[in-house]
Amino acid sequence: MTEIRFHGRFGQPVDKLVKVLGQHALSQGKKVQIFNSFAAFRPGAPMYSILRVSNEPIRARSANNTRPDVVVVLDNSLFGVADVTKGLKNSGQVMALGVGEEILGNQALDFRFTPLDSKFQERANLEANFINLLDDII
Repeated sequence: MTEIRFHGRFGQPVDKLVKVLGQHALSQGKKVQIFNSFAAFRPGAPMYSILRVSNEPIRARSANNTRPDVVVVLDNSLFGVADVTKGLKNSGQVMALGVGEEILGNQALDFRFTPLDSKFQERANLEANFINLLDDII
């Protein structure tokens, strides 16, 4: 099972993006779970969504105390206000646009950082870019 947690802010298309990725994984014959977590329903509030993808049935049923393989940060301001790496596996990967590995500070030694800039040269179709990224991860 591959678990990916997407961090963003309320008002950004985090939920929509995760649903599109889940639909894509389902079309590939994968098993999928999606959990959305909203702190407050107000514009700009931090939120996250979890996507689990597997070839086998997924037995985990909770979005609490997750252990993601990958964390994708859609709003870089969240690095300063939320622990986006909470629960990330030691071999985990952090992905973000427009920032470098230095954003992780002391945690840079614990996790791999992948800048998404090169994968998103064409920003016109964000969903297609993330589908390609999902295919690379799983």
